[in-house]
Amino acid sequence: MKKLCRLIIVAGALIAFGMASMAVAADFYVVKDAKGKMSVVDTKPADAKSIVKGPFTTKADAEKAMKAEATPAKAEKPAKKPVMPPAEGC
Repeated sequence: MKKLCRLIIVAGALIAFGMASMAVAADFYVVKDAKGKMSVVDTKPADAKSIVKGPFTTKADAEKAMKAEATPAKAEKPAKKPVMPPAEGC
């Protein structure tokens, strides 16, 4: 009976440790340095102003966001208003 109780306690402790380590997983941030160069880092920078985007759970997501930020979308031209024909004939 003591062995079973000890086994349950050890199993519970291992499960709790596993869940805690997943919660402490690294976050990735897209940061810009003083020269304007962007990079992906795995620790939160001390200067919050240098963070461009983040946090991301995976490095791939952070790199994708960095590429999207580096290549801005083309500005769409505003649609022209349709020209109304004259109400009366010529």
